[in-house]
Amino acid sequence: MIFVMNDYELIYLIRQHDQTAFHYLTKKYSRLIWKNVHLLNLGSQDSEDFYQEGLMMLVKAVNTFNERYNKTFTRYFEMILKRKFYVLKRRLPDYVLYDNFDFQKGVTFIEEQAPEIRFQSEIEQIVYEDYFIAGHPVQKIALKTGFDRKKIYNTIFRVRKKLKSVL
Repeated sequence: MIFVMNDYELIYLIRQHDQTAFHYLTKKYSRLIWKNVHLLNLGSQDSEDFYQEGLMMLVKAVNTFNERYNKTFTRYFEMILKRKFYVLKRRLPDYVLYDNFDFQKGVTFIEEQAPEIRFQSEIEQIVYEDYFIAGHPVQKIALKTGFDRKKIYNTIFRVRKKLKSVL
């Protein structure tokens, strides 16, 4: 004998801790979850994670559903699901990791050398080497040269301007 229950009855039974009703509800809504996962055009690795998140959203929808607001459970669950999926998709990184590096075959890498720049003063040469090449902080350069930080910042500005004109 097969009993057919609507969502409201299932929600009531689930809230009474009936595992069979919860299993039936997850089976009923698994296609809706997969449909929304596939609409996001995710990779195969992320699809299963999104499906698990969808099941968690189903539990949340069961716990927070209130029938007084004149919404069906299906529409309420789908709204929660779509919102969560779009938030999760926005948080995914934009880069793609490849397991196979064959796409680099035949690629030649050319190292570019820094352009030769002639500086008018010795401090410009020191700032260029220490700040732009070695990456030392301004405070360290000021201690090394004995000049105050304002002079170092002004020199950085001049060197940067020369680098832009050369590049």
